[in-house]
Amino acid sequence: MRSVRMSFKKGKFTVSAPVGYSMENIERLIKENEQKMLSFIKRHEMRREETNVDENFILDTHFAILRISLSNTTTPRLKKAGTIPNANPSDSSASSEKDDLVLEMPYNTEFESPETIAVVKNATIAMLRYEAKKRLPRIVKEIADANGFKYSSVKINSAQTRWGSCSSKGSLNFSLYLMLMPLHLIQSVVVHELCHTKHMDHSANFWALFDKTYGISHKIVDKEIRELKMPGFLK
Repeated sequence: MRSVRMSFKKGKFTVSAPVGYSMENIERLIKENEQKMLSFIKRHEMRREETNVDENFILDTHFAILRISLSNTTTPRLKKAGTIPNANPSDSSASSEKDDLVLEMPYNTEFESPETIAVVKNATIAMLRYEAKKRLPRIVKEIADANGFKYSSVKINSAQTRWGSCSSKGSLNFSLYLMLMPLHLIQSVVVHELCHTKHMDHSANFWALFDKTYGISHKIVDKEIRELKMPGFLK
């Protein structure tokens, strides 16, 4: 090689230099870049902590649980292992059981690699989309029927900046990431969009209808939703 290079992989820095390049110059290079290297390591550790993906990964939501299982498989594979009891069914909108999903990964998986994080992310999105399509139409129907709301359809999207929306024709759209929420907050978003079938704005009448239908002030609910944090590997 013609020049000195510094790389970072698997938690280690490596300095590569041309044949004949003195160790004294290499040590000086490291010394001069020490603070940059420490700063890089700190950012790397923060990103790794945010992703929080390893062989013990578990994502436990109200309707499903996703976990990683190491096996002899050569390629990652997402499958449904069965169902498990739901510890907090709350009401008829929630099943007494939640889906148990397993992401099978090879034994030699490098969990810090971007490729592995992408696999876990895609599996999580698949799980959330499946649960959203399976659960949300029923939740919407139950709340609408109980409170006299009319709507035309329920659709699922992958928006990360908007939990839901309502068209002028009564078509309701919900983000699949809604399924990361506790049940009572999922229901609050459903109520919010159903209220838009009668008020297409956020006027005083809209909020009065929401508070009456949901039974809790929208200010309390909005604060709780704002404090929710999406898992780092999904961002």
